[in-house]
Amino acid sequence: RISNFWFKEGSASDCFWWLDVMLLMGGIRSTLTADWVHERKIRIICRCLFAYHAFVFALQLSEALIEKKDAALVILELMKVAFVSVACLKVVSVAFLKKSIATLRMFICSNRINSGDEAYDELEQSKFNRTIRRVIQVIFGLMAVDTCIMSIPNSSTNGMLELPHVLTLAGKCTSGILSVLLTSFLGISVVPKYFSCTASVGASLLGMRTKLRILNRRFKLISQQNFSSGERCFKRVNKEILEAVNHHVECWRLLQILKHLVGKTFFLVHYFSIFAVGALIYVCREMGINSVTFVIVAGTFSFLLEYFLLCHLVELLQDEADSIGHHIFEICAQIPFNAKFRSEYVQLRTTLMIVWI
Repeated sequence: RISNFWFKEGSASDCFWWLDVMLLMGGIRSTLTADWVHERKIRIICRCLFAYHAFVFALQLSEALIEKKDAALVILELMKVAFVSVACLKVVSVAFLKKSIATLRMFICSNRINSGDEAYDELEQSKFNRTIRRVIQVIFGLMAVDTCIMSIPNSSTNGMLELPHVLTLAGKCTSGILSVLLTSFLGISVVPKYFSCTASVGASLLGMRTKLRILNRRFKLISQQNFSSGERCFKRVNKEILEAVNHHVECWRLLQILKHLVGKTFFLVHYFSIFAVGALIYVCREMGINSVTFVIVAGTFSFLLEYFLLCHLVELLQDEADSIGHHIFEICAQIPFNAKFRSEYVQLRTTLMIVWI
């Protein structure tokens, strides 16, 4: 059973299964996880943990301002509040754009776009599935490592995640439990919410790139054919080109949805990354080298990596679109003129030129 689950086309071999698990830990319900027995309990627990961490961070910031602590500590507390706020906004974005994400997912998982080379199509889909699955598994691995590190008592962690004075009045036993929830469950509470939006958008971008690569392959195979002015050849080429153009139109429609999706989410990533990187570098310079500094550096690196990956994936889409345009230009140049099919010839070239432009 374990082998079937992990390797033989089981649930864990599907990248979208991993994405739905991350969304569930972020408190977002999906079609897949809706049928799980304890789905509602998991969502409620994750949401309660997140609300608790947000409340504690707000108290810590309030205490830092009231007690007039060092500027670096105040900025660090402000960053913690900003981080959970952006994580919350990202979850809201995923919920608000749920229909667009579902439409893109259905298209990516479907076989409506094909290159005519079945082996190539399966290979590209397999690459996409493996890449997204590994990225999400890395995020889960980082969550596990973060949970283990934060569970180990040390002075740096206690200083950064010290329980607010108000909560220490609840008693030794209660405050001890609250302290464990604050430190040990921070990664499980916040990380899925923060990265769920980026993972959803990244999967959509990479999935659409896969479809464009398949479409690119189709146009490439057409451009490599032996064109002649014969009636049979012209009809065959005309049919193949029109089918490819129909696929192109469908991809273009989905790309407009993706453009709207990226535009809505990139705003949060862009401005928070700029704010976070500058603030965290200042905090590191003021605090010196310790275990907290390494955590802050890791956080800074993750913000930069998130920003870079989104930009890189958009650039990859543009590269595939340029490659498709190049193959369409080659096809336009190679289509032979046939006087018998003059109107069809003009219509075909005009269609290709419009698509190319």
